[in-house]
Amino acid sequence: MVQIQNMKYFKIAKDIDENYYKTYLIAKKAGVNFLAYRCDISSKKIFIDKKLKIIDD
Repeated sequence: MVQIQNMKYFKIAKDIDENYYKTYLIAKKAGVNFLAYRCDISSKKIFIDKKLKIIDD
């Protein structure tokens, strides 16, 4: 879940945590299916707004 509104895609910040990114790629190669969704947040509710494309580079 991405809590930043108006995001158009999801990308792991490998420059912040390269080991996390490498582990993600290993899991993906092993067949793990990853999903990313953007939230819409207000003072009264949080709900899923849109599925996001995951970018691997």
